Amino acid sequence: MEMQPLPRVSSGIPGLDRMLGGGLIPGRPYLVTGGNGSGKTLLGLTFLMEGLRQGEEVLLVAVDEPPQEIMENVRSFGWDLSAIRTLDANPGQRAIKRMNDVQEIRALGDVRSMRDIHADRGKPTEADDISIQSIHLKLRQQMGVRHFGRVVVDSLASIRRFALKQNVDPQSERTEVQSLLRFLSEREVTTLITGTPNRSETLTPEEILARGELSLSRKWIGDRAVRQVKILRMRGSAHDLERRPFTITPDGIHVG
Repeated sequence: MEMQPLPRVSSGIPGLDRMLGGGLIPGRPYLVTGGNGSGKTLLGLTFLMEGLRQGEEVLLVAVDEPPQEIMENVRSFGWDLSAIRTLDANPGQRAIKRMNDVQEIRALGDVRSMRDIHADRGKPTEADDISIQSIHLKLRQQMGVRHFGRVVVDSLASIRRFALKQNVDPQSERTEVQSLLRFLSEREVTTLITGTPNRSETLTPEEILARGELSLSRKWIGDRAVRQVKILRMRGSAHDLERRPFTITPDGIHVG
């Protein structure tokens, strides 16, 4: 009996889809690793925008940057991010300059637009409740009322930095990461988790549970930034083994 090819979902980047053998296998978690400025967040947003084009509900878990700053950063691409639901995991760090239509989840079950948080402007807030567990609880609450086809967590490395400040037990952190990724897999959500390359010989929970890993890199040659993408692994799928160049233009990301 001939095996049927697994279904695929597009990353929104045709050149990357070719590297992936047609796209990502849906309903699985994937890692996107790289240093600062390598393009991780933009790749994640491209992935979410493609989901919107396919009629899916999509969610951005924003830890590194406030949602309104993300919107400003991609304004040159002409993208409308207003339909992307956003869990602002770090509201205590944002500085709201303008009200936008990005929706955020600030507490369990609390979804509202950015324009509705004008009354909070200037109020001191703390980031003590930022943890993998709190994000897991908020996602579980939201997924009780809607199904997200795609989720981007940007980034797990920042959540870990908060956990370090709060003296969270490393074993507890590993258990929480495993629980979160299993939950997303059980709900058949295609998830991208951004982070930094692991320099340790010990595998992280996300490396163990993720079904694939994309590595982004950037180096300077003179005054020109050269970016590359490589698929380090992809379970259940043949894929390109080469490191390919990619560019970020006003039209988005182009690979090859």
